[in-house]
Amino acid sequence: MSAHILSRPPPAVSRWFPRLALAACVLIASVAPAAAADWVARHGLTADKYQEAFTEFTGKGYRLVSVSGYDGGRGQARYAAVWRKEAGPAWAARHGLSGEQYQAAFNSFSQQGYRLSFINGYSVGGEARYAAIWTKAGGPAWAARHGLDARQYQAAVDEFVGKGYSLAHVSAYTVGNTPRFAAIFEKGGPAWVARHGLNAAQYQAAFNQFTGQGYRLKVVSGYRDGGGDRYAAIWTKAGGPQWSARHGTPAAHYQAVFDNYRYQSWEPDYVEAFNGGDGVRFNMLWRNTTFAAKDLKLIEDKARAYMRANDMPGLSIAVMRNDRLVYAAGFGVADKDTGMPVSPRHRFRIASVSKPITHVAVVNLANTTSLDLGDEVFGAGSILGGTYATPQDNQDIEDITVDHLIRHRAGFRRIDKDGNGSDPMFAYSGTGHAGLINWALQNYPLGYTPGTTPAGLKGSDMYSNFGYCLLGRVIEARTGKSYEAYVRDTLLKPAGAGDIVIGGDKLADRRPDEVVYYGGGAYSSVKPERFDSHGGWIARPIDLLRFMRHTDGILAPYYHNGEMSGTTASYDVRAGGFGLVAVSNANNGSTAAMKKMMDEIADGVSSWPSVDHF
Repeated sequence: MSAHILSRPPPAVSRWFPRLALAACVLIASVAPAAAADWVARHGLTADKYQEAFTEFTGKGYRLVSVSGYDGGRGQARYAAVWRKEAGPAWAARHGLSGEQYQAAFNSFSQQGYRLSFINGYSVGGEARYAAIWTKAGGPAWAARHGLDARQYQAAVDEFVGKGYSLAHVSAYTVGNTPRFAAIFEKGGPAWVARHGLNAAQYQAAFNQFTGQGYRLKVVSGYRDGGGDRYAAIWTKAGGPQWSARHGTPAAHYQAVFDNYRYQSWEPDYVEAFNGGDGVRFNMLWRNTTFAAKDLKLIEDKARAYMRANDMPGLSIAVMRNDRLVYAAGFGVADKDTGMPVSPRHRFRIASVSKPITHVAVVNLANTTSLDLGDEVFGAGSILGGTYATPQDNQDIEDITVDHLIRHRAGFRRIDKDGNGSDPMFAYSGTGHAGLINWALQNYPLGYTPGTTPAGLKGSDMYSNFGYCLLGRVIEARTGKSYEAYVRDTLLKPAGAGDIVIGGDKLADRRPDEVVYYGGGAYSSVKPERFDSHGGWIARPIDLLRFMRHTDGILAPYYHNGEMSGTTASYDVRAGGFGLVAVSNANNGSTAAMKKMMDEIADGVSSWPSVDHF
C-alpha cells in the first residue's frame, strides 16, 4: 500500500450520519470535576476482566479515554485501556461489537444526542470487532466511517476534506489479510497532516518531519498489510502540554516502557495494542504537565552521557525529595540478548550499598535489645565467642567490638608494601560463612590494633568487607534468625521495601525483574549469597529510597557507593532533603562519576515537583 498525505481546511456546521457500525459494557454518566488529576491504565485484560475494570473505575468516577482490543490467541480478545478522573460531559462506551452491533449502537447513541469521540477497530479470530466511546457534547459538525478498505478510506478522506472536514481520529486494523479503517471527521479544526500505509522506518521519518515542522501527534494506529507491520497516524498543529510517543513496542517490553513514563510523571492519553507480525505490539501517546521539558531533558542527557562515557549497558536512577519519590527512570537495557529496556521495576545487585542496610540493622538491634555497640565480638562471653575460637597467634581479635566493625576499625584490612589492601572476603574460595570466618581468623592476623587509625593510613585503607560479613553473623547470633530474614522482616517490609532480597550467584539464579550483569567475574567471582551483609542484596532504586526514608536519621547525611564485577551503585542521603540512588549492570566506570552524575541532576533541575510516586 502506498502512503498518503492528507491536509485540512477550516470550519462550518452541519451533521452527517454514516453507514457505520454492539454487545458489551455500556455506561452513560455525567462526571463531576475531579479534585486532582488521576488516571489508571490496564492491558492484557480478557473481556470479562476488562468489564470488571470498567465497572470498578467508572464506579469511582473515572471516565474511559482510550480503549483498544486485540487478538490474544485462541480467538480470545484482550483489551488495553486508559481511564482518567476528570470533568466532562455524559459519556457512553461499548466494546466487543460486531459491525452490525456497532452500527446499532451508533444509531442509538446518535439519536440521544451523543457524538462519537473514539473508535477502535480490531480483529479476533478473523472477525472484525469494535470498541467505541461517545460523549454528549456540542461541537462542530462531524461524520464517521468504519470497515473501509484502503481505497475507500482514501476516497472518504478526499470527500470530507473537500467539504471542509478534518480527519479527527483514525483506527487501522486487519481483517483476514485486508487492512480496514475506521475514521472520525470534524468540520474545521487546526492544520493537520495524516499518513497511512507506512512501515516502521517510513513512519519514523514522517514523525521526525512533521514534529520538526511544529505538528504534534494526535493518534498512531498499527496494523498488518502485505506481510508487514504498517502505521496510520494524524498530526495536528495545535497547542497543548509537552508530549511524547512510542510506536511498535513489543508486548514483552511494554510494561518497562510504561513504567519509565509513569515514574517521570507522564500521563497516558492513548494506548493502542495491535497484532504485529511477531506478536502483540503497543503504540502510546503521553503528556506531562508536572516537569519542565528542559528538566526532563537535563536528567536524560546526564544519564546517557554517563552511560556513554563508561560503556554502561543499563542504568536505573531514583530521586527522593523530602521523603517523596519525585523521579525514577531506567536507561539502556536490562538484558542485551532480549533488548529489554531498564525500568524502575528492575532489580540490581547493589554491591557495598548493602552496608548501609547492615549498619542500620545493627543500630536498630542495639536500640531494641540488650545489644551494645561496645560489646565484644570474639572471646569468652562475647557475641560469637561460642562459635569461633580465638587462635593462639591472633589474640587481638578479642578486642574487636561491634562498633569497630561498623566503623571499619577492627584491624582485618592489611596493606602490603606496595600499598595494596587485602581482604579475607575475596581470598577464601569456599562458600559458607563458618568456613570463611574460621579460615580468616587462622590465616589473617590483624593488620593493626582494633579501634585505632594507624599513622599513614586513610579510612579507605581500612575498609573491610569481612568486617561487615561478621556484622551479619552478629545479627544472627542475637536474633536467632538468618541475617536476611531479620533485616527483611524488621526493616525492609515495614518500609515497603520487601522486594529487596539477597541475590543468587549464577545467571540461572536471577530473580524476577533482575537485570543481567556484564563483567568478567559477574557470575564467577561475585558470590551474593556469601557476600550477604556486605554486598549481597539486590534492589530497585525506588525500594532503597523507601528504606532510606525509614531509617529515622541513623544515616544522615550519608553517602556510600558499591562496585563489583557487573555492578556499580550509589546511595546518597544529601542535604536539602535529597535521597539519590543509582545502579548499573556493569562496572566499567568509577563510582565517583556516578555520584557526580546524580549531584548534577539534583542541582541542575530547575524545579522538582511536589508529586509522590511511592
